[in-house]
Amino acid sequence: MNHPLGTIAKVHTALVFRDQAPSEGADGNVRALAIRDLVAGKPLRWHELPRLHVQERHLVHCLQRGDVVIPSRGDYYRAWLFEGANDPIFPVGQLNVIRPKPQLDARYLVWHLNEPSTQKRISLLLTGTTIKALTKAALLSLEVEVPSMSKQSQIAELDQTTQEIVAIRHRLNEIDRTETAHVTRQALRSGATHA
Repeated sequence: MNHPLGTIAKVHTALVFRDQAPSEGADGNVRALAIRDLVAGKPLRWHELPRLHVQERHLVHCLQRGDVVIPSRGDYYRAWLFEGANDPIFPVGQLNVIRPKPQLDARYLVWHLNEPSTQKRISLLLTGTTIKALTKAALLSLEVEVPSMSKQSQIAELDQTTQEIVAIRHRLNEIDRTETAHVTRQALRSGATHA
């Protein structure tokens, strides 16, 4: 059965600082999540996000375990699941945060939002000509197929396995690049001594 997202989840936008943006620094009390981190094309590593110092009153805007994050501007609208991190994660800039209600599995929602058919429907909801935008109102109206919880859990489990495989492949590619760079440097050094 299909439901508008607004009936099965709460949606809010990342806090926008009108006057002075928080300062970045090693002593920051949160880690900042921005669109660039979501569209980087590699697995998201929460501990690598930059640190920001935000006022205590703004800490309520940090992500909670089970939140789904999706860009609200740009060319890519891939959704990500926040499963928790050692530091508070503070969404900044043009991001929508979706907090599913109990009848909706967060990982299933991420899978559903990232499905090609849903991505096509999202593209039809975008506003703007030069810079596309996915407004909160449009996101709230997006129809989401909501099967039984057991079916959602099954799909979520399969998607999690797929994401783990993707992360492992990415890590293997990183290791291959590091090894190739090392062998290349060694070859250059040995070539320099023979010249």
